Amino acid sequence: MKAAKTLNESLSAMQEVKTNGDLRRIVGNSLLALARKEISHADVEAMAKGLDSISNSLNAEIRIAKTKIELREQGAALGKISHMGQMLIGNAVESDEG
Repeated sequence: MKAAKTLNESLSAMQEVKTNGDLRRIVGNSLLALARKEISHADVEAMAKGLDSISNSLNAEIRIAKTKIELREQGAALGKISHMGQMLIGNAVESDEG
């Protein structure tokens, strides 16, 4: 890939943003554009806020997926609870055999 001279040139081939790699490419090119004074600090701040929102959304989706997996693994045992309402209060009696 040939180095682009401007932000518009570097992003012109990108038709849509599909991956985190695409987002990182935009961020990297935007930081270069800021250094070249093609875009303003306000533009970069707005982009950072949008990326923060995307990051928060992604983290929430990951937490939901982890919770689903944990519930799936532990939820199978819920149907096997037979001592509900019959739990003993106090210490369990230990046998001398153990």
